[in-house]
Amino acid sequence: MIHIAIRRVYFHPLSCYPGPRLWATSRIPYVVSLLRGNLNNDMLKFHEKYGPVVRLAPNELSFATEKAWRDIYMHRKGHTEAKKDTIWYLAPEGMPPNIVTTADIQVRARMRRLLSTSFNGQSLLDQAPVLEKFANKVIDHLSAIHQDKTLRAEATVVNMLDWTNFYTMDIIGDLAMGESFHCLDQSAYHPWVKTLYMFFKGMIIAAAVRFFPGGWFLLQALIPKRLREQQKQHTEFTNAKIQQRVELKTSRPDFLSPFLREMEMSPDKMSLGEIQSTFGVILVAGSETTATTLVGCLYRLASNVTAQETLWSELKQFGSNQAITVESTKNLEYLDAVLNESLRLCYAVPGGLPRIVPDKGDTYAGFFVPGGTSISIRPHVLLHSEEYFKNAWSFSPERWLSSEKRPKEYANDNLSASQPFSVGPTGCIGKPLALAEMKIMVAKLLWNFRLSMIKEKPFRWEDLKMMMVVEKGPLWLALEKRHH
Repeated sequence: MIHIAIRRVYFHPLSCYPGPRLWATSRIPYVVSLLRGNLNNDMLKFHEKYGPVVRLAPNELSFATEKAWRDIYMHRKGHTEAKKDTIWYLAPEGMPPNIVTTADIQVRARMRRLLSTSFNGQSLLDQAPVLEKFANKVIDHLSAIHQDKTLRAEATVVNMLDWTNFYTMDIIGDLAMGESFHCLDQSAYHPWVKTLYMFFKGMIIAAAVRFFPGGWFLLQALIPKRLREQQKQHTEFTNAKIQQRVELKTSRPDFLSPFLREMEMSPDKMSLGEIQSTFGVILVAGSETTATTLVGCLYRLASNVTAQETLWSELKQFGSNQAITVESTKNLEYLDAVLNESLRLCYAVPGGLPRIVPDKGDTYAGFFVPGGTSISIRPHVLLHSEEYFKNAWSFSPERWLSSEKRPKEYANDNLSASQPFSVGPTGCIGKPLALAEMKIMVAKLLWNFRLSMIKEKPFRWEDLKMMMVVEKGPLWLALEKRHH
């Protein structure tokens, strides 16, 4: 073992890259940090110490430079695309690869072509009433809670983690399965939703053990039978609901209607298994990431009275809650700035998107990397770098305003360093939907209520554990009804 460690530290093709020597000898420190939820904070320390490119493991490099977004994830003329690292991208057990997990460039391109009409401008226009309906349900529930509390002379304190989850889960269920999870109707979590974070966590643990020979078989032996059964039920429920929607002859405004029309006209097809696997991952990713950003955004606004009131001054133009729609919130400058800053500071997938360098090796952000190396950009590090953002840890939506309105101190911010939906051919296909979903919810909440933190129930984003996704905790906020 000692000779292996010496070879990895001093004679490995990555030996020229700086980083903690212990991490260069074995995957174990990396996996331990990941499973403890400390990896992003460790990355921050390493990049501060070693610079923009850090060796994290015997065969992995971490990048914290804006140029790496383009070089790692986008098409570059004369370069071979770096494919997804299959350690991390694996479809649920027994399911075929989907649009997120496939490492096959042609398969991904075929799936994106078929799905593109489900997420274009016309589809978003058709889906807008669905978003508005569920946003109004949230406001109706919160208004009823506020009225009840007022009658009893109590402060209105609610856990906004629950309400953001209810909102995003119901929308994604309606659009991907043809029926919501009815979380808002019942003010409670559907059983499928309850297991969602554990499903994510299970996927991350499964990926971590694949770093070690025989790890997958050991994991299967160690996972309790009850948990394996829950995972199986989770997948079976999703598959059954998606198949039911595929077989339903309807043109309702959701993801499936334009997709099925495209399938009929295109020579390319997706099998039922591919459809179930793809819409299953859209269900998970589309709801979890949006809810995470909403929690972060509401926390930042409740903690920053000035930003909240500035946003309120922009929203006062609306004469009623019903006037706040997907269309009417499309081009609100300060609302856009608030969301962009929230996406920067409360990144939903802070662990990076690993890729594998092509066999012959290639240059990324000015650094040559040998073939077969795992590489990724570390958003958590990049987005908190003073090199790219002045006062990088502060919530300052003004940095995103147009150049003539932007404060001078933020004039040199490199805003392109923030790419919350990633870039290139694997960038998030649901970006327009996610932004519309967040804009209408934040606008309606702030138009109806003034938000503030609760001293007795503290919340700090920086204290949350982060694996590849954020392990969110309850966000208790006080709601004060605004009078128009």
